Amino acid sequence: MKRIFLVFLVVLNVFLGYRLLAGNQGLFAYLDLKRDHDQLQSRLEVAARRSHELSGEIRQLKSDSAYLENVIRLRMNYVGESETLYIFPDREGEQAATQRAGAEGYEDKN
Repeated sequence: MKRIFLVFLVVLNVFLGYRLLAGNQGLFAYLDLKRDHDQLQSRLEVAARRSHELSGEIRQLKSDSAYLENVIRLRMNYVGESETLYIFPDREGEQAATQRAGAEGYEDKN
């Protein structure tokens, strides 16, 4: 009888030890949840910081017309009445334009 009781206690301890470490409410699950919580917390902090920056920019856009004009100029390539806008192609665009110009020149000769 003692032997059966001892075997039962050993099996119970093994089962409880497994649940403590590897069960869905065990140590490893807790560590996974803690890691997920830390990642979400850092993402939340980044989002809150970005939200604060955007709120400041909105306030500045509403109150400062010079800042608004500057943002419009930069983001939308807006130019004034007496200004000229020069847009330079990047390297890939430059090569494509050169190839098109060469092909057009070739077609003009024929």
